Amino acid sequence: MFEIAKAVIIERPRHAAVKDIRLPAVDDESIVVRVHYSAITTGTEIKTWNGRTGKLGGKLWYPLVPGYEEVGEVVYVGPKAQTTSTGETLRVGDRVMANEVRSYPDHCAAWGGQVGLAVKNPTTAGSPFDRPARIPDNVPYPSAAVAYLPAVAKKGIDKAGVREGETVVVIGMGAVGLSAVQLCKLRGARVIAIDKSPWKAKRIEKVADHAIGCDGLLAYEPVADLTGGRMADVVIECSGDSKVVDGLCQLVREGGWEVGDDGGRLHLQGDYPDPISITQYAQWFNRNLRISTSCALKAGDKEAVLHLMAEGKFDATFLYDKEIPVDQAPAEYEELEQNLDRRVKTILRWT
Repeated sequence: MFEIAKAVIIERPRHAAVKDIRLPAVDDESIVVRVHYSAITTGTEIKTWNGRTGKLGGKLWYPLVPGYEEVGEVVYVGPKAQTTSTGETLRVGDRVMANEVRSYPDHCAAWGGQVGLAVKNPTTAGSPFDRPARIPDNVPYPSAAVAYLPAVAKKGIDKAGVREGETVVVIGMGAVGLSAVQLCKLRGARVIAIDKSPWKAKRIEKVADHAIGCDGLLAYEPVADLTGGRMADVVIECSGDSKVVDGLCQLVREGGWEVGDDGGRLHLQGDYPDPISITQYAQWFNRNLRISTSCALKAGDKEAVLHLMAEGKFDATFLYDKEIPVDQAPAEYEELEQNLDRRVKTILRWT
């Protein structure tokens, strides 16, 4: 019954197709989701398409099923199926975020989400954050489809410890950066958004306190002017550009010398395919700054973001700019790569 489904396949770098594939086995612990919408991410997924992504711990191979942002309707719940990460029991007919499917019989799962039927069980989605999340009734499918990367941004913001009244610089206005701006504002922070694309900077200017289009991404003088020379309490780097990292310390305020002041913080939120170097260590050392990183999201973060959407506090429309049928997906990867400065994300319709 759930043995074959349509999927987006990257057969080799820069060559995608839509084909029927064999699915993982459905057992008593499985939940099966009929996918209605998915999204092509312009960060990790494009790097998977063009062959520049990290190698999945040495396990990346072609042909592969990419993606991790899809939503749909539950069509099967096994008698031993797990609850959601927040303890909800799912039923046939529930609308859910499906996300990763990490195992296929004949294909690499390069997070495996671009598939018409998502089989979720401890083998294909073993981490608590991988479990389906129920979508509130007033959140439309396209908004829920792009809720994954806001949850990634939330994990980073939680780890960086963004607080009310702090000045935060967010670099890179892809989906994670656009989400980080909104989430930091919800915490009462003052946010300066930076992107090398004027189009992307303009896209977020009505949410950020200040939006800067800067070709090199390291807008030292504008940030100094906006902060009276103090610079940022927190810098969140979301561009995934390894070359940017070496200069980030100069955007972080000096401090850490007085009682109660632990210094500024830098959080690396991007996916960095190239090595990162810190070549003038003294500049970092003298600032007493804290460096943190985060990968993916925490259990419960998807539900938290969906709740913000349901309350009207998070605007998902910032995170996508085009919707097409899934059969047009193969050509869309190339279009996205060639126009990253003027694109955010494409939604795919499956039904």
